[in-house]
Amino acid sequence: WAGPVIHSQVELNHDQELILEDAPLALALDSQPNSFQQADGIWGLAYHHLNKSYDVSQYLNQQKPPLNSTYPWPFHNQISTTSVAAFKKYLRQFNEQDITPLFTAFEENKITTNQFALSTHRSIVYVPRDGLTQEEIANEQLNQGEFIIGAKVPDSPASSLKVVHDAYYNTELLSCQVDGFPSYTAPPLQSEKINNFFSNAIIDSGCSFLVLQKSIYTYVMDCLKQINKNFPHQVQKAQTAFKTDKSYLNPNIELNKWPDISLNFSGNNDEPVKLLIPPTCYWQQHAQKPGNWMFMLMNQLPQWPDQTICGLPLINNYYCVFDRSNTKNGMIHCFPKSKHH
Repeated sequence: WAGPVIHSQVELNHDQELILEDAPLALALDSQPNSFQQADGIWGLAYHHLNKSYDVSQYLNQQKPPLNSTYPWPFHNQISTTSVAAFKKYLRQFNEQDITPLFTAFEENKITTNQFALSTHRSIVYVPRDGLTQEEIANEQLNQGEFIIGAKVPDSPASSLKVVHDAYYNTELLSCQVDGFPSYTAPPLQSEKINNFFSNAIIDSGCSFLVLQKSIYTYVMDCLKQINKNFPHQVQKAQTAFKTDKSYLNPNIELNKWPDISLNFSGNNDEPVKLLIPPTCYWQQHAQKPGNWMFMLMNQLPQWPDQTICGLPLINNYYCVFDRSNTKNGMIHCFPKSKHH
């Protein structure tokens, strides 16, 4: 997507009026089809690696008459005759600069603490019946999550992961274990990839899947096959249906017969920290369509390094506080839902 960066006033309405003056916002005025689905915007929570913008003052000054800003947006015609991807390449001739994320700006202006929390129930939107409007889908309880800016860390004990780099909430994954089987040691990130990818796992709230490093994925599939020889076939059918945009309707999936899966990470003092992914998190029923099942574990992406992307299937089981208040890179505190709520 592409569009101008504008500056506006943003107000948080909690117990008091909290106002951030001159906040940067990007308007997505050109985009590839279906980029935003039914959303009307994105809250950027990532570090500066994902906050690139370009200073096109040189282009604006060359126009006749010269333009003062990119709002109104002057690039519609250029993008419509090429593409958003081509426009991205065009922009690389200009100076790159980072935009301060809104969350960071709240903290720097002493409006909130340098912490936020996420509580989600699903990896994929829950649609239990045909004919629901977008408003009715949004009001389904399983589609109701929380994003809390400036969240306080609860007093109850948490599983706290150490963030080892400030690029993508990088963590160190130690091992994976399927319930009833010996654990499998997570391979390290390849040495030649460290300068760009930094660690063998990231915590990614923007990913609907748990994307396992390829040997970890093979280990999980082998364990499932030993439990029930039909499990890998059900997984394959669900994955094929997803890739072809078809429904996978299977009344015989009995989640109580599928195992818990756990991931073990380095904690803040390098102690192992175990996070649990139950079957209800890695299998999602009524996913996007009534009756449809989606399998939320995915094999390593092509051309991706040996890194596990820990998306919503991991986060769904916890109330997660991303705490950047006391250490350089921060910590991620994970509270089991049953104990927190």
